[in-house]
Amino acid sequence: MFSRILSFFYSHPCSHCGHLDFLSNRFGVCIHCIRKRRKFQRDHFDPSVCSVCSHKREEGKDCAFCSSRFVFFSRLEFLHYRFPWEKETFQMCKFQKERLLSFYFALDFRRKKISKRQIERPDAIVFLPSGDLKSGRGYHPAEILGKRLALKWKIPILPGVRKASHEKQSGKMYRERFFHAKKAFLFRKNDRMCNGIHILIIDDIFTTGASLNEVARLYLENGASRVSCMVLLINEGD
Repeated sequence: MFSRILSFFYSHPCSHCGHLDFLSNRFGVCIHCIRKRRKFQRDHFDPSVCSVCSHKREEGKDCAFCSSRFVFFSRLEFLHYRFPWEKETFQMCKFQKERLLSFYFALDFRRKKISKRQIERPDAIVFLPSGDLKSGRGYHPAEILGKRLALKWKIPILPGVRKASHEKQSGKMYRERFFHAKKAFLFRKNDRMCNGIHILIIDDIFTTGASLNEVARLYLENGASRVSCMVLLINEGD
């Protein structure tokens, strides 16, 4: 009976545990799961990360990611690590059209105090292509974050690059992702507006960095003065 009363006021259960509360109704994830994630992240991860790509690195050693390739962005920032249970939740947001969850993944926007971090105020924002027209999803999982940043900094959101390949990065092996990214993106005519400006690329998740790095290279090649990146999630890793 109590659960029926709750469901009347809070109609959307937590996408992870099924609990009903005011946050699950607003963001798709309940307050209990949010607190557990924040505590786990705070207790299990060393805040000392690479100043460029935000990957964890051993003290006194070069960053393995940056040392293994040319890095074309000046800084990568992420809101939080992706934990095992969040993988399924993120798939629901991205592939099952659970748009409400895009609010959940942008929750740490204010807690991270982005304006005081190392990404300087950019001149424009672009999204890495993520639309899935075949499944009917017409939104970007990171669109909430992008709109909040654009409003905070009073900067425009530009159309961004166009995806030239219909193949998906997901499911490809680590090395294949970099080969695929080389031919996956094309510039629109409007992208020429990037000459001499600082571009912030926003994406949903940083897995290998292949797509972000390639798009950053395209912007620098076409006149951008600097490219920074921001993502909702970075892989948990070891």
